[in-house]
Amino acid sequence: MRLNFYTNLIFLVAPLLVSSCVSLQSGEAINSQGNYGADAQALGSREDEAFQNAAGGDSLKRGRFDSKTTLDQAIEAAINTGSRVVEDARRLITQRKQWPAAHRTLEAAIQDGIIKYDNVRLANAVALYQSSPLAASVTLFERLVGSGRPVARQMGWQIAAAMPSRTLTFAIDQELGRAITENDDATVLIPQMAVAVQANGMKSAYTLVRQGLMTTGQEAFALSMAQLDASRASSDFLDYLALASAEELRQLTQNSVNVYTCLIALKHLQAHPAPLSHAHAEHLVYYAVSRNNGLADLGQMALESYLPKERSQVAIMMSRMPQWVQIAYVESVRRKKAPAITLLLGELKKISSSTDVVEEVDEVLR
Repeated sequence: MRLNFYTNLIFLVAPLLVSSCVSLQSGEAINSQGNYGADAQALGSREDEAFQNAAGGDSLKRGRFDSKTTLDQAIEAAINTGSRVVEDARRLITQRKQWPAAHRTLEAAIQDGIIKYDNVRLANAVALYQSSPLAASVTLFERLVGSGRPVARQMGWQIAAAMPSRTLTFAIDQELGRAITENDDATVLIPQMAVAVQANGMKSAYTLVRQGLMTTGQEAFALSMAQLDASRASSDFLDYLALASAEELRQLTQNSVNVYTCLIALKHLQAHPAPLSHAHAEHLVYYAVSRNNGLADLGQMALESYLPKERSQVAIMMSRMPQWVQIAYVESVRRKKAPAITLLLGELKKISSSTDVVEEVDEVLR
């Protein structure tokens, strides 16, 4: 069940990662090299005019394909219009069993579109290409991720995530190796890369994915880590959670960490507890007393995962923390009547050096 939880989250997040990078204004183009914008807009305008003047252009734009609609017309309509027309084109290609030809046509269109298409057309072309039952082209992946256009790089990783294969796994490994060798990590530390690595089961890329988490805090990196190596991820999640200080966690908002990523990490730690000997294990207590209710609830549940077998160790860890933290924790569980919590408070009462903490525990247990 927990495997399905992470897998479903990853594939729910993946399409959003691409769509968030694509402008919804069809006239806008990325200008990462200073040349794309004007060229793409001019070419896009000419494409619009030619498309409108084509035979049956209006009906094709609305996806009203019929027996006279050619493969090239269907693909052009899908790229220029997107939305439901992409799905209509996919159905038409499938019904006619024309995927081999469509696959080649789309691959060529996307490669040309790296410069020629604006963001929306490029996204539409990739969306239709990903519907193909054939294996993704390694050459296409390399052209996209090797381009100087950020959106094109993101699309390349998206294709690798949606169409995993052994050949793409090798190409991904080559690209990641290149980035490390050339000290070009920034170009690959994007959420789409994390999703692609996970989809292709590349456990060897775990260290780079971890670097992405610590650098960007994006949820996709945490989800990928949890799937690639659950045990290792637990300890690394504690390192990430520790980026937020105790003082920051007592505020309503957190700036040092991504709250959604923290929720993923804390959820993971419930099922895969990190060793209490970890240098940042006590940070779970800080999260348990956070003013952010979501973080506090999951922090408390992560702590409770230790109680059946390591209750004494948790109590010792708490007793070494500042008095205000101990009192805040006792207050936070005041309404909890679970036996495990009651036993933990009893252990804390025995070893805490603070009289105020002992009195607080007595009042709760009374």
